[in-house]
Amino acid sequence: MTKGIIRSFLLLALLVFAAGGHAVESGPSNTVGFWKLEVHPGFTQVSFPLLPANKTLNNVLGNQLTGAATAAQSDQIHRWNPATGQFQVAWYNTGTSSWEGGFSTLSEAESYWIYVPSGHPATQTLVTFGNVVESATYNMGTMIPGYNAVGSVWASPASLSQAGLTAFQGGSYLFLSDLILSYDAATGGYSYAWRTSGGAWQGTLSQFEPLKGYWIYVAPGHTGFTWSSYPHPLPADAGLAPSGIAAPILPGAPAALPAFLPPAPQPVKASAGISPVKGGAK
Repeated sequence: MTKGIIRSFLLLALLVFAAGGHAVESGPSNTVGFWKLEVHPGFTQVSFPLLPANKTLNNVLGNQLTGAATAAQSDQIHRWNPATGQFQVAWYNTGTSSWEGGFSTLSEAESYWIYVPSGHPATQTLVTFGNVVESATYNMGTMIPGYNAVGSVWASPASLSQAGLTAFQGGSYLFLSDLILSYDAATGGYSYAWRTSGGAWQGTLSQFEPLKGYWIYVAPGHTGFTWSSYPHPLPADAGLAPSGIAAPILPGAPAALPAFLPPAPQPVKASAGISPVKGGAK
């Protein structure tokens, strides 16, 4: 399978508008910027840390991906619904010049899969303007047992140890802990993090990065938790070095999962269907 790859994430400008200025979008922030990413054929898990006040697919992405007359022929965006353990699929209909499907609005707190069928352009660049989240903390919502698709709302990297995951349940061994996983389209594998029963983070992930998507997996027997306070990255986090990001925007070797882990989302070949994972929430 040809893998989709995020090539770059650039906030090329951050413009601060004084009250009563000429901002195009109204919203909770008066600091705006824009993000840019490239997608390629295959599945790519992404998130959108900057979104405008109007978060609809029509407003955020418009016709930037390759649309078609049918969903099967079009590029698609897949949203994971943890309550049902199913994906909702949206696609751009060239006949109506609008997005259609199972959902229509994006969220900074969620991650999504962009699917580009084989034969579509090898590189497509997505750009949109959005508001910078300027609050001190962000409520990420409830993580239920099984898989939860999340993104990082901040425009700079945030270390896991400072992410407010106080209710994240660790374990004596990796397979007894809740997990954080991130898919790497270039390798087809996952990097991951888990926490020991003593509270120490382990694994090949150490931070949340802008524009990347993540799974939070609540292990069997665990009750889930509310991630109510995701703090703005501390100034010390500004020194983190995420791949594909030119530089920190605000102050502040992927590995395959071991076989003994609980079943993790696994991309499948396009010929086998359009769902980027097998199975559902456990």
